[in-house]
Amino acid sequence: MSALLIIAGTDSSGGAGLTRDIAAATAMAQMLPLFAQRSLSLRPVVTAITVQTDTALEEIRPTPPEVIKSQIRAAAATGPISAVKIGMVGSAMAAEVIAKALAHSVPETCPVVLDPVLRSSSGGQLMQATDLKPLIARATLITPNLQEVAQLAPCPIDRQPGSSESCDIASQARQLQQAHQLQKAGADAVLIKGGHGDGAMSVDQLFFGDTHVRYDRPRLPRGRRGTGCTLATAIAVQLMAGQNLDQACARAGDYVHEWLKEVAT
Repeated sequence: MSALLIIAGTDSSGGAGLTRDIAAATAMAQMLPLFAQRSLSLRPVVTAITVQTDTALEEIRPTPPEVIKSQIRAAAATGPISAVKIGMVGSAMAAEVIAKALAHSVPETCPVVLDPVLRSSSGGQLMQATDLKPLIARATLITPNLQEVAQLAPCPIDRQPGSSESCDIASQARQLQQAHQLQKAGADAVLIKGGHGDGAMSVDQLFFGDTHVRYDRPRLPRGRRGTGCTLATAIAVQLMAGQNLDQACARAGDYVHEWLKEVAT
């Protein structure tokens, strides 16, 4: 049995958080031969209860840090963890507790995918970028969108007016610097998501070591809540199935693109 540890908050609207993580992991597993042979076990750890609709974040009730720690301990005691996906954390103290609990309960070789949720997609601030430092240091992969990476790794290179080519070059240089900042902070790899950008193509960019990979997909006219949860969880399941990082990001991204198409028309 393969076990995915999912650390995130709840979402009463069902559009994001643990509900979306579980749905994405289940759908991704059904597409992979490995999980036809052995089941995928999902072990959720609740970091906060949120009161949300599709358009507003009304209330947050954080889980006490000692309870988060106990949940991780109990999940690991149930059996080995094959991968970890982290979404909403809630506070700097919770991030510290999670990092320490993972160090005690999960092997260093276990992949950890961090979706740095700073704001809810329904429109509410959840935490500050600096609060995530302990988890960035443990991340195998961190998956910020353009707004998140600007907060996590402020970059002095600003987009300059001019041709689209010069804008693309400036954007590329900025994202490279941002990725290097996050790698210096401890992340093994960085996937900067372009879904909140502009242009005909949505471009995700993966940086790991000296390697840079682009994933270009047509930009769709409509989005969905929970896209970040879905992508990070799908990547974690792909890594559990033995895919390398490039393949995991490519296949998970393709899955999310098809999922978004369901509401694109």
